[in-house]
Amino acid sequence: MNTEKKEISRKAGTASFRLRCLLYLLPVLLGVLFSLWYIRNAACDVVYSDYIRLIDSYLPEVTDPARFFVPDILTRIPAAFLQRLINVELFGFSVTFDRLCTVAGLFLCGIVLALYCAGQRIRPLIYLVIMAVLFSLIKWEILLNGSAWAHVVSFGLFFVNYWLLDRVYRGEGGPWHRAALYGLPFLILMFAGEYIASYTGGMILALSWCMIRQRMQSRETRAEAGGGGHESPRWGLLLCCSILPLILYLISRHFAVWEHAGATDMGFLEAMSLDPLFLPRFFIKSFAGAVLGQETIQSLTDQGLFSDGLVLALGALVILAYLLAMILYVRKRMYERTLFPMILLLTGGMNHVLVTASRWIFLRESYALSSRYAAQFMIGLMGILLIFGLALRREPEEAQEEGTAEAPEGRKPLSLPWKAGILFFCLLFLVGNCLTTRDELRKAPYRQENYEALSVIVRNYRDYDPEELCEKLEWGKSQEECLRALRILEENHLNVFREGS
Repeated sequence: MNTEKKEISRKAGTASFRLRCLLYLLPVLLGVLFSLWYIRNAACDVVYSDYIRLIDSYLPEVTDPARFFVPDILTRIPAAFLQRLINVELFGFSVTFDRLCTVAGLFLCGIVLALYCAGQRIRPLIYLVIMAVLFSLIKWEILLNGSAWAHVVSFGLFFVNYWLLDRVYRGEGGPWHRAALYGLPFLILMFAGEYIASYTGGMILALSWCMIRQRMQSRETRAEAGGGGHESPRWGLLLCCSILPLILYLISRHFAVWEHAGATDMGFLEAMSLDPLFLPRFFIKSFAGAVLGQETIQSLTDQGLFSDGLVLALGALVILAYLLAMILYVRKRMYERTLFPMILLLTGGMNHVLVTASRWIFLRESYALSSRYAAQFMIGLMGILLIFGLALRREPEEAQEEGTAEAPEGRKPLSLPWKAGILFFCLLFLVGNCLTTRDELRKAPYRQENYEALSVIVRNYRDYDPEELCEKLEWGKSQEECLRALRILEENHLNVFREGS
């Protein structure tokens, strides 16, 4: 009789989970539709900025092996070679196609978050805040430029990898989950570029904990050590598979030649000696850039409602949110049940370090607030919000998972101050991202007008002075490179020069 009741309960739980998944997938689909609508109403199909470099480097011979098999191939995003071939052959080198690939990366992140939140019974209100942050227009520059599509897709693959690792850690993953974990790091290497460093850092910490925990359980039975009767994964082998892509990337990077328009010629120590507080300010401001867009901050500053000190204070608040989430993760003993949110938090934090370490060379604190890095910083916010959501789960749900009458020690309901803190930071993240989204929606028609003007300029580029042309196309390097790129497009009928454009 008890067996029959358990079977009925299991089926009911499966049906409930599937229904939650469907409901949680709805905001993801709405977010994708919103992103597509924004792109349609804020841009048109014209190259500029980084596309000048891409055209000079890879067009028109997109199938030329000599352009692919180069010593620094892993710094050039290998997956982009295939994507660029498809783009040129089928879409005439369309920036819109790249933008759609960016949205596909956000969609992949959203799918993973929906499945995780449905499985962990994250409260709907917290989940909606997560979706609002994921699809906010604080990332407008990444959505509209398109050239960074591979990074956003790589972040989606990060989420998939972390989610699969989490399932294996909880003893829910089958053999295919473990098999996928061995191969995913190398697939991610094809997309991630320098962000393979933050991915690897997160995986090293997570897998190191898995090995420590396995050793702590070595005196228990095999079933307990493997997690509910499942075969214990080879954490050491997974760790090697996660580290090897970073090693390969660093070897490839050794052969790369980097050019940064506007970068200082001074060495790090010399630059920092002139302004010792520059690096700490840059780092703290990067956290503010995860919540409030750069142009929104500038607009509020112009109105006298914001200041440089408030930007630093906002960044410090976000850092505090990171610390509180870490404390909650340990205090509520979430590490016993799940790794996913903490890996996201750690990866997001490492992205702040990575951006600071690679962008200080421009000696402009405003770089820390740039929209082009919002997707990188968003990963950490996802981890924070997921930890908050797990901490707010109801006590009966915790007890039901443990099969006990009441929640175990360390998983009791949060006190009022903790709940107030979580509410404050959720509102902070939500209001900041919504304010930026509101401002970007207002600017969308003007951005589209600017793109349309650029389209006219590119079509008639011979009528413009080269210096003026480079300025309008946001190209800060050689004028000859800019003219050569536009000639390639014109001679091969690509982008604005293709028939019917």
